[in-house]
Amino acid sequence: MKRLLVASLLSAAVALVGSAPVSAASATRNSGFYDHQIIEYVGTAELTSSPQAAQLIAKGNIVYHVVDASGNTPTVQCARLLAALPKDATSCNVLNFIPTEQGYQGGAWNLQVFHWKAGVTPVELSKDDDITAAAAAGLGTIEVTPILVRCPVVNFAALR
Repeated sequence: MKRLLVASLLSAAVALVGSAPVSAASATRNSGFYDHQIIEYVGTAELTSSPQAAQLIAKGNIVYHVVDASGNTPTVQCARLLAALPKDATSCNVLNFIPTEQGYQGGAWNLQVFHWKAGVTPVELSKDDDITAAAAAGLGTIEVTPILVRCPVVNFAALR
């Protein structure tokens, strides 16, 4: 069971970052959501349990990955992103904080996975409050992982 969980987490991390950047010049932009708005970011993931990682996780930055009951990202979660930015890689993720927002503490985002319950028809979840409300309503569950994602947000001036 633990091996399956770790494999699932690593798959989610790979999906999350799309293509891991080799350098800033060759970094691949990813698209996602913040407060119902489309954002772009560059991401890398690391599985870690270091004290430094625990400190970063404690800052409260979260990136949510949304999956259906089969473990796949629902089409509806990605539709708007793919229409707006067809050349961007995307895992259709949702950030709870961006730089310049009150409460943002920098560092990295903790990957958490929202799993839609079987039998529930997924809808787009493009704000962290939507995800926590769906979980509170029993529509799915949130899985906290030990994966940290460093995803500098780019092209977000309109969100300030």
